[in-house]
Amino acid sequence: MEARTQKQLFIGLIFVLILGGIGFGIYSGFVANVSCTDGIKNGQEEGLDCGILACGKSCEPAIMPIEIISSQFLKIGEGDYDFVAQVFNPNTSFGASRVEFSLGSSLGSFYILPGQTKWLVLTALKIGGEVGDLKLVIKNAQWEKLDMPDNAVNFVLRRKDYRIAQASPSGQGSELDAILFNNSNYDFDKIDVAVILFDDTGNIIGVGKTDVRTFIAKSERGFNVAWPFALPGNVARQDVEASTNLFENSNYIKSYGSQEKFQKFY
Repeated sequence: MEARTQKQLFIGLIFVLILGGIGFGIYSGFVANVSCTDGIKNGQEEGLDCGILACGKSCEPAIMPIEIISSQFLKIGEGDYDFVAQVFNPNTSFGASRVEFSLGSSLGSFYILPGQTKWLVLTALKIGGEVGDLKLVIKNAQWEKLDMPDNAVNFVLRRKDYRIAQASPSGQGSELDAILFNNSNYDFDKIDVAVILFDDTGNIIGVGKTDVRTFIAKSERGFNVAWPFALPGNVARQDVEASTNLFENSNYIKSYGSQEKFQKFY
């Protein structure tokens, strides 16, 4: 075999090896290393174990953290406080079945639906010293994808009557009587009710909470919230917020929650 032919064969072999190496690298990077169950973003995955090309499914939008819009302590007596905060879930497809929080040394939890803005009310907190440095801190959230049908939750406030409670032990208390209508098509075991009292300048001067049990669809239920102490101002407006936990299977007839659950720490 001539030297020129040998040289051509050698160059051809090198060329084949180079092409083979490139092809193997592409395969390793985009096919062999792709795993849609390993909890790692790799290969052609567009997110964590998701992506149309890699896994055949689109990625869910990023979960945004719960926003604390406002928070306030209300002093009831020496070392005795109520607390109110307004929180917002900016995620329209995901809600949290359990949001754990801390407030100083106190720990607690609440639920929040997709896109919901809600009041968090804590009453009868025993706190020694000043409350100026105490902040509401979201610790973690148990997120769930929730596709709610139309009219799944629709509670209508049909009547409310706020008045001074003549029978109050201190003679300075007040109370709110109200009637809710369940305009949804489901019977709920428990409805959580928060009441926020405002003065004529829009400041919060009192909060309260209660619950309504066994709320049948298309029915009315009354409830009462009382304040057995004097409030620091005249009550000009009362906001009533009624909500229910759609993540709790025992709370309603039909379950809306999916199996897509995960926990996020803040």
